[in-house]
Amino acid sequence: MHRLLTAVFLISAAAIAYEILLMRVLSIVQWHHFAWMIISLALLGYGVSGTFIALARRFLEPRFEVAFAAATLLFSIAMVLCMALGQRVPFNALQVIWDPGQFLQLAKLYLLFMLPFFFAAVCIGLALSVRRDSIDRIYFSDLLGAGLGAALVIALLFLLPPQRAVLGLAALALLASALSAPLLSGPWRKGLVLAQAAWLLSLLFALPEDRIGLHISQFKGLSQALQVVDARVLAERSGPLGLLTVVESPSVPFHHAPGLSFKTHHLPPDQLALFTDAEGLSAINAYDGDPADLAYLGDVTAALPYQLLNGPSVLVLGAGAGNDVLLALWHGAHQIDAVELNPQTTALLREDFAGYSGRLYEHERVRWITGEARGFVARHENRYDMVHVALLDSPAVAGSGVQALGESYLYTVEALTRFLARLEPGGLLAITRWLKVPPRDSLKLAATVIEALRMAGVADPGRRLVAIRNWNTVTLLVKNGDFAEPGIAAVREFARQRSFDMAWY
Repeated sequence: MHRLLTAVFLISAAAIAYEILLMRVLSIVQWHHFAWMIISLALLGYGVSGTFIALARRFLEPRFEVAFAAATLLFSIAMVLCMALGQRVPFNALQVIWDPGQFLQLAKLYLLFMLPFFFAAVCIGLALSVRRDSIDRIYFSDLLGAGLGAALVIALLFLLPPQRAVLGLAALALLASALSAPLLSGPWRKGLVLAQAAWLLSLLFALPEDRIGLHISQFKGLSQALQVVDARVLAERSGPLGLLTVVESPSVPFHHAPGLSFKTHHLPPDQLALFTDAEGLSAINAYDGDPADLAYLGDVTAALPYQLLNGPSVLVLGAGAGNDVLLALWHGAHQIDAVELNPQTTALLREDFAGYSGRLYEHERVRWITGEARGFVARHENRYDMVHVALLDSPAVAGSGVQALGESYLYTVEALTRFLARLEPGGLLAITRWLKVPPRDSLKLAATVIEALRMAGVADPGRRLVAIRNWNTVTLLVKNGDFAEPGIAAVREFARQRSFDMAWY
């Protein structure tokens, strides 16, 4: 009985870990909102297994040991093969709206990704059905395995890329199958052991990287960037918070400067592109300490709040590749707290590209914090002259249609209320977003800010808001106090010199 309980524990751990792993894989190769269909896939697999067990009970129950061991081995095999084959299904999420044939490809994906959960559920369902006298212990092993499996895959993703992590999970299921082998006898046992040995050798030696590697959609930003002549990947880091890829393009240099004025006389310095999950481009600027190299930062819409503050203390939420930290430094901020969620992003800037980026992590005016933005603001009572919510996503991720399901909890009423509470009197909350045509995000953001101000007891929120825009970004300022005429005049002059539009004052 102990072998069965241990096998159920391992199967449950591998199943929930595989479910989370598939979410990561689909976030990388497609877009993040398609990852949530994995929940329905897992439920479908478990549901189909229940129907299968009910229909085949008379055949399966007398052969419980054989059926359990075979399903466990098939679960291990299906995890690897279905993830590899699923990426070869020609499903293009961008064509779903106008190409009915894509629904057939989506159905193929469902069937493929459902199979591992079907085999895992057959194992657990059979154990519960046949060993009714120990149902409490089996159920306990199932729940304990699921809980620890969820933690296991997070740790595993810090150590291995997704295409390698799946091999570890397949090994867990194979171990569960090995525990079942002594329960068999005769030719069944011999055949199972041979199959297990063959699969183990395949896991160790017969699965080349290109067969189980990630096949990223050709429409994602990373795929397009690598189509440029001489473009190459310099570094890659994988973790539960994202797949980070640093790309160099010497022949056609990156010039990533959201909100840059057409009237600027300055160009960005050399840049490396940092992609998160093959999308969400941000730039690592080459910086050797010469402020002249960063003069273009004075001509972006996000520079607006620095025209109203003199040497402010700044909280940057979502520091990313450090562009907004450089923006604050170039404008003379005397103290900067930079919060970044992903420790692997900070590791890239601290270690691999420290010299290239001007050793931002060693700058005396910058304090780096690894953590979630809302959590940091909730835990700390520090007050700042300016809270800057960074622009980290790409225009595609923040777009409409099939891209409209991207969410960020930095723009909720509750989050904005907390950010405003961290401002000194006269301080500014600055938020820059991509501009849509017709405008959508900027209107939703303004409405959310107004609601947050009203909840804080502000009678006339409009007197605390200023917004400007150019061809691709909009910057909204929220003041801890009313904007007076001198401040509005400074905003209008800043916009006039750079040909930005005044959206509100």
